[in-house]
Amino acid sequence: MFKQIAGAAILVIVFTTPTSAQQRNNFDATGVRNSSGSNRLNERQLQILRESLRHKSGFAELGFDQQGALTLGNRQNIVGGSATARALLAAAVDSANLYELESHERSPEIAFARLVESVYRGFGETGRRMTIYQVQLDFADFNRLSGAREAKASFDIGIALLHELVHGVMKLQDPRDEEVDQIGECDAHVNQMRRELQLPERLYYQPGIAVMQIGDGRRIIRARLVFVERAAANAQPSRQYSITWWPIQVAPNAQNVADFEQGLLTARRR
Repeated sequence: MFKQIAGAAILVIVFTTPTSAQQRNNFDATGVRNSSGSNRLNERQLQILRESLRHKSGFAELGFDQQGALTLGNRQNIVGGSATARALLAAAVDSANLYELESHERSPEIAFARLVESVYRGFGETGRRMTIYQVQLDFADFNRLSGAREAKASFDIGIALLHELVHGVMKLQDPRDEEVDQIGECDAHVNQMRRELQLPERLYYQPGIAVMQIGDGRRIIRARLVFVERAAANAQPSRQYSITWWPIQVAPNAQNVADFEQGLLTARRR
C-alpha cells in the first residue's frame, strides 16, 4: 500500500506471452478469482478474506464458489458495510478483466499487497482483448503490525485487496515518491470507504520512519502509519491512531527500500 517503505500497492506492469492453453484458460474466466496455480489462497486465507470483505462491503452472501470465483450472492441482501466498497467489488466481479488472487506468504519482495498486470491482445477471430491482474497478498505481514486496534482495522487484508482493486478497476494512482505528505487519489477513495465504515482514515500514503542504531553501527528502520478520526470529510482530526512495523521483517527486498535507506535525511520522520 505504499511505494517507499513497504512497496505495497505498486502497479507493476509485466508484458507476457502465455501459451495457447493459458490463453484459453484465462479467457474462460473473468472477475475476481482465486488463482488456480501454486500461489492460490488456501481455505484459511479465503475465510479470512471472505469475512473481511463481507464486513467492508455489507454483502451478506459474499463468498467464493467451487471454482474459486468471488461471488456477491443477492446484492440486495446488505448488512451494514460501505456503499463505495460495494460499488467497487461489483465492478470488479462484473469486469471483463480477470483479477487473480495469489498468496505470497512471507515474501521478501512484497509488503502487504501488490498488483501485477499482464496485457493480452487480439486473440481469436474477434480480436478480444483482456487484462489479467495478479493481486499478490502477503497475509503474514499483517501479523507483524503493532499498534492501535482501530488502526489495524483500517489496514487489514480486506482493505489491502480493495486498495489494489481501486488501482485496477478505477486506474487511480498513489502519490509519487517525493510527495511525502499526500494521501493520493487511490487512498483518498479508500478513505471514503473507511468513513462509511466509521473507521479512522489514513493520513498520509507514505509512512513516516524512525531510524535506530544497532550494536555494530548499522541502522534499522521502523515504519509508522497514522490514521485519524474526523467528524466530517476534510474536518480537522479529532483523534489519531498509529501502527508500526519493521520493514526488514515485512519485506527487506521490497522495491525502493535500499534507495530509501540511502536518503533518510530527506525522508519525512514521524
